[in-house]
Amino acid sequence: MPAAASPPSRRALAWAALAMAMAVLAAALLWRVRADLPDLPDADWLQQRRAEVQALHAAGPWAFAVGLFALFTLLSALALPGCSVLALAAGLCLGWLPGTLLVVLASTVGATLSFLAARHLWRDAVQRRWGHRLHRLQAGLARDGACYLFSLRVAPVIPYALVNPLMGLSAMPTRQFFVVSLLGMLAGSAAYVYAGTALAHARGWQDLASPSMWAGLLLLAALPWALRWSWGWFGQRRRQRA
Repeated sequence: MPAAASPPSRRALAWAALAMAMAVLAAALLWRVRADLPDLPDADWLQQRRAEVQALHAAGPWAFAVGLFALFTLLSALALPGCSVLALAAGLCLGWLPGTLLVVLASTVGATLSFLAARHLWRDAVQRRWGHRLHRLQAGLARDGACYLFSLRVAPVIPYALVNPLMGLSAMPTRQFFVVSLLGMLAGSAAYVYAGTALAHARGWQDLASPSMWAGLLLLAALPWALRWSWGWFGQRRRQRA
């Protein structure tokens, strides 16, 4: 006779509460953005910036893509700001699918470079600066292995800038780090690139703050949390059967 389903855990209830809070926050942000639209630069400014980026792409599509990939990889490896803007540019000029593939691959390559640098070049410096955080990460890896890294990618409890070098100090194989990071950052990359595709047809800020646009972004933003919950649920079931 199958066992009765256990009641929701505190962690599951906490994730549900967090998801509801994010939805309320997104709705409030949408309301605020629509209310503040008159204070933003006019539609001509938006169209001029879009035309400048599209002109760079038209002048050399392959050079644009390679340059975008290289710059994104560098910023990702050094954990510098600007990746979100580059992801928007990828969606604007390359489209959703090619742009998502470029962004997620560049993000993963950059993360892996940071991982390898911490493992082979900066081990002592990283250990001194963030070694106190390594115990928690090692415990998570010992308990769930790749599932733990995947959960950090889709819902970053530890900041992105710390995950890569700290993982470099762990015993995780480089190939496993690359594959799990690629899968874990796919949904977030798709969300940013999707926002960039909306710029291609936007006549003004109102188009970017439309309910349909925000609904699509919210669905994509909720996907990592759903993936995290599903991965954790399957991992728990696997441990119970072991």
